[in-house]
Amino acid sequence: MHNRRRFLQLRTLVLGMVLLACLSTLINTLYVAYRVQQTALVKSSLQANQAYASKVASSIDAFIKSARDHLRYSAALLATEMPDADLRIAEAKRLQAQDLDFNSIVIVNARGRILAAYPDIRQIASSRLSSSEILQAVDSAKPHISNAYTSRGGDLVVFISEPIRAPDGTYLGLVGGSVFLKKESELHTVIGAHYQNDGSYVFVADTNRRLLYHPDHELIGSVVSGSPTIEAALRGETGSLDAPNYIGIPMLAGFAPVADAHWAVVAQQPRELALAPLRELMQKVALHILPTSAIGLLLMLWLTQYLTKPLRHLADAARHFSSSHADADLKRIDAWYAEAADIRSALITGEQLLQERFGKLRQEAESDALTGLPNRRVLQAALDELMQGQRDFAVLALDIDHFKRVNDTYGHDAGDEVLQHLAELLRQRSRQQDLPCRVGGEEFTMLLPDTRLEDARRIAERIRAAVEEADTPHVGRLTLSIGVACRQPDTQQADTLLKQADEQLYKAKQSGRNRVEVFTP
Repeated sequence: MHNRRRFLQLRTLVLGMVLLACLSTLINTLYVAYRVQQTALVKSSLQANQAYASKVASSIDAFIKSARDHLRYSAALLATEMPDADLRIAEAKRLQAQDLDFNSIVIVNARGRILAAYPDIRQIASSRLSSSEILQAVDSAKPHISNAYTSRGGDLVVFISEPIRAPDGTYLGLVGGSVFLKKESELHTVIGAHYQNDGSYVFVADTNRRLLYHPDHELIGSVVSGSPTIEAALRGETGSLDAPNYIGIPMLAGFAPVADAHWAVVAQQPRELALAPLRELMQKVALHILPTSAIGLLLMLWLTQYLTKPLRHLADAARHFSSSHADADLKRIDAWYAEAADIRSALITGEQLLQERFGKLRQEAESDALTGLPNRRVLQAALDELMQGQRDFAVLALDIDHFKRVNDTYGHDAGDEVLQHLAELLRQRSRQQDLPCRVGGEEFTMLLPDTRLEDARRIAERIRAAVEEADTPHVGRLTLSIGVACRQPDTQQADTLLKQADEQLYKAKQSGRNRVEVFTP
């Protein structure tokens, strides 16, 4: 009955591992499918929005070209009849009535004087007292598209103009038209004609990052800062970007420039909206995977029962490993697969390997991992033995000078190499009976059995000089400070001796470093 219970525990463990593996595989499959589909949806949305932005930018280019063509035609008519006031008024009315692109028309001479305006100059002229956009266009004497500005009538407008030149090339002035940005206009129609039904929307900004168009008309005229898509389009780039917008909402955006106007067109879609179909898709994937996973799980349950039989027999043999017939029991086990056979072989040779491992672990426990020198545990054991034997011995407390500077300058890896280099020097300069130990950080301790104070001082000086003369990795010249103390007849505790050596080490540090200080009773 006892064996039966142990077998059930083993089976439960293996079944749990199998179930965990199946669940992990299922979750991983769903996760990979999710990531693949997510990447595909994001890529598709980015491409669509880039194409969307490019199409809108192309339509705006065509709108501007058409408007300029109409203005250029009027400029050619006015070039020979500029003095005719009636013609100027008639042409302004004709151009505004004919061309739905413009909300109002103005004709200005080369000195900036307004010669004709229709229907109202307030719809074009700036509300500012200086730096009028019309005067800027006059001064440029070439085709001009202004940044967005507020007219005297309170409308947010963009001013498009063409120069008027006489047949001999003399600059006579300009003819221009305003496009309202906050009211319905042909520009709104051009941009809005590309409406997407997938949640994407487009906005347009000028070189001042002022919004010329946005589906939320309340935002038109506001200045947007920190938008990477606007900045990229204003640099003349066309592309896509998966990044938060200027108010921190993750967006999948495409962008393109309007070259002639130096505007930026951005088409973007909230990332969450673009990935909305993914949840339904993952549900369908899960429904297709679950039946197959259930069949696989049942198969694994049967295989688990079959696989645990040799393991149970091996467990029984391990519990009776010390019995005289353990070897015969192990050989009778039907270890029909390689892993069970390996376990059986391991049990046969396990005792020997275990003893070897214990020996190695004991050695590792008594050695410093970095330098290989004996550690504080070995030092303490040696001190106890020397004190119990009432033997004379000396203690050297060694510390690397300015070791923190080595770590700060060259890094901790270089510091480790310096410690290893010093440990090797201590081994080389030690006598056979001496015991160099690393007790922590850059601090080392050496036990010198059967050594009097003067001999200990000479040994310390020899070590100090050897370290100073050696070529140390990374730092070149390295120095040590050393404190020396020797056991006296009245010394009762080894800790007293260690404290005396440490005090002398501190004294060496305070006296300028790179020196040996000896405790004199």
